[in-house]
Amino acid sequence: MRTKKKFVFIILFFQKIKAQESYIVSDSIKSSSFIDKYLIDKNLNNWSIRSFVALEEQQFIVKTSTNKYQYLPNNPFSAGIGFASKKIILDFSFNIKISEENPTERYDIVWSFYKKKHLIDFYFQYYQGFEVENGNTGAIVFRNDIRSISSSFRYMHMFQESDYSIASIRSGFVKAKKSSVSMGLGGFLIHNNQSALESIIPRSYNESETIASNDIVRKFEGTGVGALLGISTLLVLPNNFLLSLNLMPGIGWMRKRVKALESSYKPKNPIISQIGLSMMLAYSTPNYYANLCVSNGYYTTEFNSGNDVLYGYLNAKLVFGYKLKPLLNKNRRK
Repeated sequence: MRTKKKFVFIILFFQKIKAQESYIVSDSIKSSSFIDKYLIDKNLNNWSIRSFVALEEQQFIVKTSTNKYQYLPNNPFSAGIGFASKKIILDFSFNIKISEENPTERYDIVWSFYKKKHLIDFYFQYYQGFEVENGNTGAIVFRNDIRSISSSFRYMHMFQESDYSIASIRSGFVKAKKSSVSMGLGGFLIHNNQSALESIIPRSYNESETIASNDIVRKFEGTGVGALLGISTLLVLPNNFLLSLNLMPGIGWMRKRVKALESSYKPKNPIISQIGLSMMLAYSTPNYYANLCVSNGYYTTEFNSGNDVLYGYLNAKLVFGYKLKPLLNKNRRK
């Protein structure tokens, strides 16, 4: 138990730093040359400063035979500043608390990588405290005892090599000159853990019908693997605009365990289905740039007879950046 707490603490300590790199790893590259070549850009003309606002949200939906319950966190918004080059993006954010009442304790790590034929994304999210909405009545109750830990790793190998880098587009240093479409195959690894001191399904539901103790779920945990099909599109639009669209449907197998009121059991149906979506609209000039990135992922599975759970995350970021090159050239002329 102590080891798990230490591991979670280490992850959460670094959650404020979100980096996106574009690099290829080779066993023959020494660590120093690797850092210089793929992470550090010593030419300040290739750097920019940026500010952003973001929305990061993890949610899940429980569908019973008679109702649907949606679990949403509070305070999903954040803002921050950062630095970017052609090789790396470093953004530092802080949470914006719209309401001090019923706050959600939350930690988010989102990382993505796209280079030529390789597309990778990863997220880790820890949330404590959810608003629970009753689908039948519309009533909303805040549950501080509900905790959710969710993480996912996805890899996609594209059949056609791309001549542009998503990292360079997000950093404002765009090289794409023509539109392109490519497809690929890959896989995913996912883990979810939802728990509560009382039943995750609200007590009003449990008390309204005569049900078995197995329907009073206090913990749901699952680890799954599966295969993905990917479609990636880049559209070069007029007036310095770019649009990137990515779609990743998949299917897989999950080992699940449910802790009920009096016992634990393993659901019989191991099938999970998932879909990942992402979009980026970018605008760039010699002096400044802006981009809007939206990504989300959903997967669904059954946790007992007639009851399904849908997990999802949503990340959206609006960035405004200023390139250092015009400022440096201006100072040199002076």
